[in-house]
Amino acid sequence: MADSVGAKIASCAGGICPVCDSPITGFVRSLQTRRTKREIQLFGCFECQSFWNPSGYVEDERILKLDLEWGLSVRERNISGGQKLFDALAAVGERPSSIIDIGCGIGTLLHVAEGRGISAVGFDVNHVATEFARSQGVDARTEFWTAETKLPKLDLIFCIMCLEHVEKPRPLIAEMCKAAIANNAALFISVPFVERDAWKFIENPDPTTPGTPFLDNDVHITHFSKSGLLKCLREFGLSRFTWVSSALWHGFVARA
Repeated sequence: MADSVGAKIASCAGGICPVCDSPITGFVRSLQTRRTKREIQLFGCFECQSFWNPSGYVEDERILKLDLEWGLSVRERNISGGQKLFDALAAVGERPSSIIDIGCGIGTLLHVAEGRGISAVGFDVNHVATEFARSQGVDARTEFWTAETKLPKLDLIFCIMCLEHVEKPRPLIAEMCKAAIANNAALFISVPFVERDAWKFIENPDPTTPGTPFLDNDVHITHFSKSGLLKCLREFGLSRFTWVSSALWHGFVARA
């Protein structure tokens, strides 16, 4: 009975929450997309307070190359940020000897890891970015990673500024949790979290504020709350969480 009631609520509201899988969701407002100037719908979850606006946007070769150019423009900043992130992780006891980076882009974090003597492998679907990364001598692969992907060793999984681009992130989160448990590894997830103090941007995204939620809404389509992400991670078997904040990226280190 409860399941059927939930399905009816979902069918007339926002569907199933892509973060916590709750059917108790609702329509928030219409948004104009920043890149393509289309009107799309923003939905919210009453249970975990995450949001999402599926846009159906697909990046073509021109946009992939622009993504590469953007990555190169912030490369030095991200190298510095990567160094500080590894220091912040070490401060909470995470000193990996091997990592993978899901959504590695041009391989900046892989470069930082290798410079510290850490074995590193990256995965990204943008072949333009991974081709550049390989030209810089790091192991960046243009393939979909799963928990079954064969790797010699795994101490820590990074997923930084990736999941907000994914319309249905739960399967990827489930795979990362599965791999973390199987390898007794840690998982670090960082996304642009949308807490209550950021809800003001739902009404009028401010383009002058770096990292404003909902702004680049053609490609930023799933907006996690901290409680939503933690609920999802617990569901998939992780139970220990440490908040880590560094120069550029903040998020949770999670373990079984």
